[in-house]
Amino acid sequence: DWPFDDGAPPPSQIVDDWLNLLKTKFREEPGCCVAVHCVAGLGRAPVLVALALIECGMKYEDAVQFIRQKRRGAFNSKQLLYLEKYRPKMRLRFRDANGHCCVQ
Repeated sequence: DWPFDDGAPPPSQIVDDWLNLLKTKFREEPGCCVAVHCVAGLGRAPVLVALALIECGMKYEDAVQFIRQKRRGAFNSKQLLYLEKYRPKMRLRFRDANGHCCVQ
């Protein structure tokens, strides 16, 4: 559990913990799936998924569009501004043994 305020962007410690979890999980089990959820599924979980996609090399606009195709209404204006200003460190930009990006 990584609680943070509904409608708000995640604190940097949660972002670090989330990305470290993904990095570890995808190295241990290449090709595995990770489920992410929050109470409503409209803000907190989609923001974390978007961050993972951005860290993997996707533009924030493309990440938002991709997620909104799956979950209409995802993100509020505060979260969109956060994602727009987010600068990735490419922490998930590695490939598994089969040459696939770790986030698909």
